[in-house]
Amino acid sequence: MDYIGPDTGQACWRDLFELLRVHKGDQHAGEVIWPWADRHLETIRELRDIGRPQCRGARIRCHPGQYDPLQGMYALSRVLDVLIAPYQPAHDDPALLNWVTGQPWWTGRLPGRPALPALAAAIGCARISEEDFSPFFHEIVAVEQADDPDASPQLAEEVWPGFMVGSMMLVRAGTVVRAGANIMNPLAASQSRMYWAWWRRNRRPADLSHGWGSNSQWRTDFRRDYFTDGALHYNVDGYRHKRDGGLPGPAARELVRFRCNILRDLGDQWPYGHRLSEPYH
Repeated sequence: MDYIGPDTGQACWRDLFELLRVHKGDQHAGEVIWPWADRHLETIRELRDIGRPQCRGARIRCHPGQYDPLQGMYALSRVLDVLIAPYQPAHDDPALLNWVTGQPWWTGRLPGRPALPALAAAIGCARISEEDFSPFFHEIVAVEQADDPDASPQLAEEVWPGFMVGSMMLVRAGTVVRAGANIMNPLAASQSRMYWAWWRRNRRPADLSHGWGSNSQWRTDFRRDYFTDGALHYNVDGYRHKRDGGLPGPAARELVRFRCNILRDLGDQWPYGHRLSEPYH
């Protein structure tokens, strides 16, 4: 498969996002997610195709004016941001509100925890079961400081489950990590901006849709990461562009891998164009 075609059904994920937003009941899994999945089997099949290892380097083709598949899948990333929210600690910090409207990013009813595994089951995902910490598989929710300041990160607790569709990362598992102070700063690693994220209840999010209008914001691309051929491939659609005042090599590598700062909060950065591959055993 050398390209993802123009006749994509991935834009349908936005319908699911809106259905979740307006739903007033408590049974999001049974009343919203499963019925939507039954009506959109072709969208799910196409997503599985995109998750195949050979699709990692696929080009994107679409007719002018249409949403391409990655833009359609961006709505899926928002759905996932909503479904992992019930697992997150909630903060009342005004800095976590939508900085354009001053209102919460999510204005709907918060789904229950069963909604996330229900969507993963409907898609046919594999649950992440890696026992060693890796920023590819795990999002940092909190950090416990180890006695040894040079101790490498270790998983201490899973906060929410993560899932992959084929070889492609769908949503990383939320985790509590134990690490040395020279490796991770607990404050920076748990509270610095989370890039490629539309919404978090526990920290500031940052993605390319923020600040755009009601229609333009949906022209944002889904970030694709793949685990294939014994290697981790981060942000495979990155264009390696370095803007004026952009990130130096080590800082870009940190943000592409962890999607946040782990030792020092560098403030507002621009990591979106960088991509990275590294071996994984």
